[in-house]
Amino acid sequence: MPRFVLFLTLLAVPASPAVAQVTVVRTFEGMNGPNPAPISGYSSDMMAGVSPTYLVGFINAGFSVRLKSDGSLVQPVQTLDEFWSTAFRNAAAERPDHAYDPRIFYDPLSRRWFATSDALIAEGQNRGGTRHMLLAVSADEDPTHPWKAVDVQAKVEKDVDNLKLGLDRNGVYLTGLVWTDEKTIPVVAIPKADLLWSGNAVPSLAHANHLAADKAAPDPARGTHGSRGDEGMIPAFDLNPDKNPGDPTILINRFQSDWAGETAIQIRKVTWTSPTTAVMSGPIVIGLGVTLTEPTTQAMQPPLPQAGLVSPPIRPGGGRLVNAVVSRGSVWAIAATQVGSHTGAFWVEIDLKTMTLAQRGTVGDPAADIVFASANVDGHGNLGIAMNRMSATEYPSIWVTGRLASDPPNALRPMVRAVEGRHVFIPLKWDLSKPGNGTGYMDYSTVVVDPSDSSLFWTYQEVTTNDCLPVDPNGGRFGTSFVAFRVSGGAR
Repeated sequence: MPRFVLFLTLLAVPASPAVAQVTVVRTFEGMNGPNPAPISGYSSDMMAGVSPTYLVGFINAGFSVRLKSDGSLVQPVQTLDEFWSTAFRNAAAERPDHAYDPRIFYDPLSRRWFATSDALIAEGQNRGGTRHMLLAVSADEDPTHPWKAVDVQAKVEKDVDNLKLGLDRNGVYLTGLVWTDEKTIPVVAIPKADLLWSGNAVPSLAHANHLAADKAAPDPARGTHGSRGDEGMIPAFDLNPDKNPGDPTILINRFQSDWAGETAIQIRKVTWTSPTTAVMSGPIVIGLGVTLTEPTTQAMQPPLPQAGLVSPPIRPGGGRLVNAVVSRGSVWAIAATQVGSHTGAFWVEIDLKTMTLAQRGTVGDPAADIVFASANVDGHGNLGIAMNRMSATEYPSIWVTGRLASDPPNALRPMVRAVEGRHVFIPLKWDLSKPGNGTGYMDYSTVVVDPSDSSLFWTYQEVTTNDCLPVDPNGGRFGTSFVAFRVSGGAR
């Protein structure tokens, strides 16, 4: 072959495609624990929201507002009860009970913040949930401005736990966890327009639609609540600004009819038949082709140096979905699962046009445990996942990963550590003489997309930056951090 022909042939060879890189952009320290009474024994429950200007942390330890530019605190931290008491007082009402299980979201479509919490009766040592589902709406996009709250009372026979929040252009949606002997799952759909108060008005529940999904028969051998997964149904966030009034919102849950059988995803659709009336479909079942059990092991922490003291493992939670988001015709969700001999997570993409599995994958490490992973999809279709990772040699730390929309199906990029933990997490007054005495840590975490930068993810995670020893009085202390990260093209 002549020399010039060979040269042209080499030029014609296409360059290798760019490989997604996960890059930590910045980190800001958040609130430190422990949680205040009366919820000091509960998990931190890491929920946060991001607006064009602010970062809001809304966890059991309280409500905090920081500037997104430098992470500085804008106003004094409020406890959950202080936040809710003020929001109800602004609506000329009283807070029903103590608040816990907080959720929050900034909605760029309405430029408002939405927040929810469960309510808890806490008198002395007698604790119990209630039917009160607390819902608050901000005056505008500034979370330091007044909020107003309303009490959405679930129509169930017993209590509601682990209240969940979702929204789209048309409505705001609440679902809750129910107990083993409850026969239905509460779903509330509220027209968003009814909640956007101004002046002396308050958020209106006049057109709140109380819907109910039939719950599978309980299986006492499975899970914390003896359910098959459907009681963990969550509403997805859908920020499509062009969504039609008649297009449904998506509710999704993990489901397993048999412990050793195939894991499935159930999808229900809530559709507005008028501006104020919503109906809900029955479940559409999509098999995942594998069995993805709830975690069967606990997450291990490094040993304590003190003789005779045992470092407590961390309970990774059940198999309920942590969060879900609709993007580009698909719904994405993530949940805890067992990955080999360690705790981990699985994630799925379901094509909403064909109602079939588009892809699924796991988040795991053969040498470490992954707990409380959360996920979101940016404006370019890239997936971002954040989590805590820990092992016998690594304190609970914040890690992130993800994939480009153009990556091969089912694959993730290598994990990147964002914030390193420095201590073992130990609850207050914990008995350190008992091996295997697992502790709670958090029940969920957050990943959201920056409304000012559609390629930037933010996560809010617990991380062990505070020493819990001695257990009295330091037990239960924890650290939190905001992490901004990006998934982009580039060489591996």
